[in-house]
Amino acid sequence: MMAPIISKIPSRAMGYNGRVIFTVLNLAVGAAVPAIAQIRAFPAVEAFEYPVGASRSSGVSGRLLSVRRAESLFGIEREAEASIGENVPVIGFGDSAPGFLGLTIRVLGRFSLDDAKSALISNDWVVGIHAVVDRGPWRMAVEGYHESSHLGDEYAERFNVGRIDWTRGVVSGWVRRRVGPLAAHATASYTVLDELSLPRGAVGLGLEYRGSDRAVRPVAGVFAESIGYAGWSVTTSARAGVELGGARGRVAVGLVYLDGRSTQRQFYRRPSRYYGFELRFDF
Repeated sequence: MMAPIISKIPSRAMGYNGRVIFTVLNLAVGAAVPAIAQIRAFPAVEAFEYPVGASRSSGVSGRLLSVRRAESLFGIEREAEASIGENVPVIGFGDSAPGFLGLTIRVLGRFSLDDAKSALISNDWVVGIHAVVDRGPWRMAVEGYHESSHLGDEYAERFNVGRIDWTRGVVSGWVRRRVGPLAAHATASYTVLDELSLPRGAVGLGLEYRGSDRAVRPVAGVFAESIGYAGWSVTTSARAGVELGGARGRVAVGLVYLDGRSTQRQFYRRPSRYYGFELRFDF
């Protein structure tokens, strides 16, 4: 420890100013050591996750979708959606009710299944950081992320369309309150960087149910988001199914639904409606 070593330096080896400085260092190091001892890399905590019913998901997921209101020029068809990413806790603070900082990395692609080449329609990329604090049944989080979007080459060539410059930096806040197996979510976000100069705000509410933490448990949720760039219209999404495994390392299967604005950022102006099946792995 630094403090004991400093205290052993003879007082005659330093003047008055030196003794004052070393006294301050002793006090500072003594106060800092307990806090530093509580900092842990890659802590074993509940990772930051979006609500069960949200269209965004963590982990690795694949969806088979029946598109009933199409945003792309492929029209009404069958599509597949693949999402690869995770919200990873990186640094933890505290003991019994820890807070932590984490990293968000995600890429999502949508494919046409009725097209002979299973053409990639679009892909969206997200990278960011988040800070989370747990206080009993409450969880509060702040998230900042960069989001970009691109058209698939096959789609752009087939329909002779160009990419929309969807480059955004977003800051969002999340609050979750658990009551037994139920949880309520509230969120608000603001876009601080936007190449398209669109209205920047959004708010959302979610309600979810998670069964008891057993090897197999039912889950269900609904999430509604009102978006400024869509004239504050509401997009509703839902998911219901079962999760297999423990708190870390889950496999989920279930049904998904969305009605509102497209989640493909290249088609942010267009309405969308789909339902389908999801297989998801959380690590």
